[in-house]
Amino acid sequence: MTQEIATETTQLTAALDALPTLPVVALQIGEIVHSKSASVHQVAEILRTDPATSAKLLRLVNSPYFGIPGGVSDVARAIPFVGFNTLYQLVLSISVLETLGTGNAARDARSLWVHSLTVATAARELATEVRFADAGACFTAGLLHDMGKIALAKLEPAKFTAASEAVRKEGITIDEAERRYGLAPHDKIGSRLARQWRFPATLAAPIEAHHAVAKAERASRLVPQLRTLTEIVAAADHLSLACAATFGESALGEDGDNDIPEMFARNGFTELQRTQLCDRTRRQLERSKVFLSLVG
Repeated sequence: MTQEIATETTQLTAALDALPTLPVVALQIGEIVHSKSASVHQVAEILRTDPATSAKLLRLVNSPYFGIPGGVSDVARAIPFVGFNTLYQLVLSISVLETLGTGNAARDARSLWVHSLTVATAARELATEVRFADAGACFTAGLLHDMGKIALAKLEPAKFTAASEAVRKEGITIDEAERRYGLAPHDKIGSRLARQWRFPATLAAPIEAHHAVAKAERASRLVPQLRTLTEIVAAADHLSLACAATFGESALGEDGDNDIPEMFARNGFTELQRTQLCDRTRRQLERSKVFLSLVG
């Protein structure tokens, strides 16, 4: 093992050990949903053990994002409207937002969550455009794709702010900035957390590979559904730069993968279609911004 790999491994271990565990309610609901024998009663009983998560869940399902007619006053009544998978994705999102929060680097972390919400919204719009089967999974994957960066902002606020400033002012990549300031690689933190928190592959793959999926050798390692989902998140990540002004904030530490425009062209997306997609994303962000109210 080289000195560089040993140092990186030590940084990753220290970072992961310093983070709190995911609330047990998220893990329990994940197990039930993936068992294929989930019932409304089972899920509702688990959520009753965590009133705070249930309250946030109701705030989301009663928001314009879902537009449930008349709203619902009980989580069990929301399940027929949103389905088990979407409900699990919402609980997972709430849990990650609560666990990572904003930490001490409030400005940087909030900017990262704004960026993540923009990517999530763009991913859902793009998934709808290309008729991908699960636009909801694309939204959740987009929301959580940069959780490694958000973890760094929470754990090492001073170093992360310095690294982000270097990206903005010097034009260096986030990978180079992380090495310069002794930070663990954000993509590896995100990937390790996804495994540690038992994320399904539909969320883990985009977190790990959204910066590399445009490269043929990396894309070939993913099954077709996961490759398409990860490509959607990567493309939404790129498009988010054009949408960043919606909340009056710039995207923080974005890598801007140069292979993404080529991927758009390869899939027949014209410049006009990309502009229209950005316009729709800006409009839909108003419906999605309720997620930001969950950031502590």
